[in-house]
Order: sequence, then structure tokens, then C-alpha cells
Amino acid sequence: MIRFNGIEYEYRPGLSLDDMILEHNLTRAKVDLISCVVIINGTAIPPDDAHGTVLNDKDTVFVVPKLEGG
Repeated sequence: MIRFNGIEYEYRPGLSLDDMILEHNLTRAKVDLISCVVIINGTAIPPDDAHGTVLNDKDTVFVVPKLEGG
């Protein structure tokens, strides 16, 4: 089981973060790696490094919009 932005999804071997985002975006609010911050198991991952990241069973993933202020 993978928890992605608070929603549980079935784990599949070889599932990448990119695949998970595509699956999530089919039925939920759209997220992407360009305008968001990726947090996997409490560790922030730079968006450039997140592409192709393979997820593991029991991972917790948050992809949240960057907040830019001024």
C-alpha cells in the first residue's frame, strides 16, 4: 500500500513516482513535479531528482504546490 497525498493506492512492484502521479491525476486534483515539492517518507526530494523514482511498499508520498511569496 502506498499513501499518496492522503489517499491509499495498491502497491505494484516497479511503480514509479511518475506513474503514481499519472494514476492520481486521473481522478483527483492535478499535481506535477514542476510546480510542486515532493516529500517521500518525510524527506524532501528535489523535483529534478524525483523523475523516475521507484516507490516502495508502505511509502508515504506528498506532492504539494510550492508557496512563493513576496
